[in-house]
Amino acid sequence: ADTVVQIFTEIFEGNEQFPIKDVGCYSWRGDGTSEHNWGLAIDINWNENYYINLNSGAQTGELWAPGENPYSIPADGDVVNIFHKYGFGWGGDGWWSSVRDYMHFSFLST
Repeated sequence: ADTVVQIFTEIFEGNEQFPIKDVGCYSWRGDGTSEHNWGLAIDINWNENYYINLNSGAQTGELWAPGENPYSIPADGDVVNIFHKYGFGWGGDGWWSSVRDYMHFSFLST
């Protein structure tokens, strides 16, 4: 918990003053493989930082438009850099070849 508090403190005090509209963490996903099941994943501004499967087109959220939408997380911005500093991976880096999850940060998937 202390690490998560520090992460969000640094985001709020950062140069970007990144606006956070919504955050999701623990959420039972049913299969036991999601880090959300263990409370080790954090989603930020889900609608403006979509999940998309590049092969099937399946998605959650509406867009990812850094520079156009203030709630979209830039790849080289404070949010990604601060989470990386504390050992979290970012879904926008494409952990799987066909998936991008721009809202998602997780502790075990770095």
